[in-house]
Amino acid sequence: MVDDQRSKGADDIWHFVVPPLEFTLAGVVKDDRTLQFIEGAVITMVGSDGSSIVAKTNSIGRYEFSKKQFLPRTTYELAITQDGYFTARGSETTVGVERSKDFVHDFILEPIPKKPIVLPEILYDLAKWDLKPQYQDSLQGLIKTLDENQTLVVELASHTDSRDSDEKNDILSQKRAQSVVDYLILRGIDPGRLVAKGYGERVPRLLLKNYSIDSIIVLDSGNVLNEEFISSLKSNEIKEFAHQLNRRSEFSVLRNDYVPKQKLEDVIAPKIDIVISPETENRTVKLFKDEDGNFGVKCEINGYPIKVYINKRYNQPFISLESALNLLRDGAISKGDFAGDANETLANSSIVDKAIFLVEELKIDKNSITLFEVTVSHKIPTGFYLDEATFSLIGKYTIDEEKMEMIFE
Repeated sequence: MVDDQRSKGADDIWHFVVPPLEFTLAGVVKDDRTLQFIEGAVITMVGSDGSSIVAKTNSIGRYEFSKKQFLPRTTYELAITQDGYFTARGSETTVGVERSKDFVHDFILEPIPKKPIVLPEILYDLAKWDLKPQYQDSLQGLIKTLDENQTLVVELASHTDSRDSDEKNDILSQKRAQSVVDYLILRGIDPGRLVAKGYGERVPRLLLKNYSIDSIIVLDSGNVLNEEFISSLKSNEIKEFAHQLNRRSEFSVLRNDYVPKQKLEDVIAPKIDIVISPETENRTVKLFKDEDGNFGVKCEINGYPIKVYINKRYNQPFISLESALNLLRDGAISKGDFAGDANETLANSSIVDKAIFLVEELKIDKNSITLFEVTVSHKIPTGFYLDEATFSLIGKYTIDEEKMEMIFE
């Protein structure tokens, strides 16, 4: 309101009413394949202020967050989930927005396919199964899908052409499928979510589109690339092209009910705890030695068996690259257990020197140590070593060198 009546010899008084800063967020969710609205999709909105609000789409696929939920000076991350669909994600922010606004953010959900999906081109040397570095980029889309959909369990399938025996093709395709699984594990995907399956030449490819050579269609959609069909093709060039299409890697979703493991960032205030069996009688475990004379025993790390050695020269736990990769492939540790940026730590299908990961539990017989850090060393050719101070946390013990036994009190 403004007082526009001026009076002589007096000050003019101006009065302003500042409207409140208010925001809303709304949108619709559709099926990517049919473009139909999806009812009952769950939208989870997590704010930089620590808030977490859940909404569902109505019968016309619409969701909405009110002005009391979508606040000024806040950034929000959105996740949209629905049974039978891949998770979709997005973000919105009101930071720096100086006028009230009704935000709109629509989403398209991609249905989880029931049929196998052919991965982008992955080629192997003749009769080889090693995944070449130049084709690892072909798996980035799958890695992103698995990272964003933590409950998916998938099958990685590999197929060969029909040239060679059934037995050799079955073995080769299984090794190729396993090489893809091994790479995904190195990139932090939980092994429990991956199944490798080699089909050899037993599942020839069904063409879902036309294929061309030099802009001329040579293979029509709907054909099955079995041996009889390939033999009928006009030229050796087209036949070789058909064989190449049969040599493929695919993934398919087996289940959508996997329960993710606890991540490193979920562990609050890590510390070393000692759990000692309450039994009073002595217990023994068998000892062995490495080439340098260090005593070792069989133990379990996060439920997976491994040999651990006591090294008096070390002042902290160390593990060789080979042993650390084995733990990673077996699922004993995952990308969430490593300190720092996992993409850098686990680059190039390896683990960088001096990388540090957290062990949730090391167990020997009925005694255990929980939550301690281990450093990966490229200088150690093989093995897993604890310094005496760390190993002593397992509890009181003595070593009988004559009987090669460790005796726990």
